[in-house]
Amino acid sequence: MTEQEITIQLSDDPFDTKVVKVQVPEGTKLMCNEAYAADALSLYGITDHQAKKTQLIEDNVGYITRGEVSFMSKDGERALIDIESKYTAYCVLDKEPDYIVEQLEVGMEIDVKIKTNQKTGDVIASISDAIKEVKLKEIKEAIGNSSVGFTARVKELIHGGYWVDVAGIKCFMPGSLGGLNKLHDFSAIVGKEIVVMPITFSKEKDTIVVSHREYLRTMIPSTIDKLNETIKEPRTGFVTGTTKFGVFAEFDECLTGLIPKAELSEEMQKSLDDRNIKPGDEITFWAKEVISDRKIILSQLGPKIDLWDGVDNKYKPMMITEGKVTKITSYGAFVELEKGISGLIHKSKLKGADLSKGDTINVKIGSVNVSDRKITMNIA
Repeated sequence: MTEQEITIQLSDDPFDTKVVKVQVPEGTKLMCNEAYAADALSLYGITDHQAKKTQLIEDNVGYITRGEVSFMSKDGERALIDIESKYTAYCVLDKEPDYIVEQLEVGMEIDVKIKTNQKTGDVIASISDAIKEVKLKEIKEAIGNSSVGFTARVKELIHGGYWVDVAGIKCFMPGSLGGLNKLHDFSAIVGKEIVVMPITFSKEKDTIVVSHREYLRTMIPSTIDKLNETIKEPRTGFVTGTTKFGVFAEFDECLTGLIPKAELSEEMQKSLDDRNIKPGDEITFWAKEVISDRKIILSQLGPKIDLWDGVDNKYKPMMITEGKVTKITSYGAFVELEKGISGLIHKSKLKGADLSKGDTINVKIGSVNVSDRKITMNIA
């Protein structure tokens, strides 16, 4: 005797089938139409009742494997998927996301997660479950890796934090990790798409814990670079806190700076004194000085003006112009060409001139280095 698999149809629905194993004489190939399946089974001592209770071998249950789409119903509700040339599973398409169904076609190879209906023995294939399991593994492997982030949608505000959806995986994000600073309105990010990083896995709750704050921290260096490139542009942020000496504001998603009281507009200074500025208030300002990624000085009085911008175009080598001596040192004399712009006449170029602080003299421009804020010159 040898073992063979046969498929029987249990009703008029072509998808309502059963795969069972039967013992047949060596060299015999059992073939029959669904209408005669019950009779064929009875020849080998298998009743319809026994067939309904037959289940797949356990090692074919609950794992991800590769399959090929062999049939799709005209109504687009179900598909048959051949698994490893061993058996056929069916997939209920109305339980799959639209973007998956739209791409599906006969002959396509696809990863599926298969499981068995314990009552009927039917093999059921789920494409979305396979995708989720692969994504779950990917997220777990990224725990502690500060270079890997995942797009997530904040689904619900709950006690202590949020439920967020990461590619169909339900993850927990503590409220304190929803931003760089304590959020003034915890519901503000509900429904929004953010980037999160997995930080730990709670075995007790069987849940991955994620953080938006960790992602924002990784963005700080590149955001600082962009800030320096566009420092003259006005920015809009929101207030995160106030003190008697100024207002703290968050901006560009991951940066926080201080607007000193002296850099606030008159109206905002009065509001600060009257304690009418609250966390969450929108505020407009310019970046005045970037001392470090944790210390940024902001101002409402306008952009920081670099007096050296364009100096190399205004003062050309060999040009003769007038300046005022502002300082005499052992290595030369400093001459101011205009407010904030000075140059040095090295002692070797003074030619024995008797200069005093405050003297107005004619000088010849030597070299101009805007990045180093240096101008060399000679007495004309």
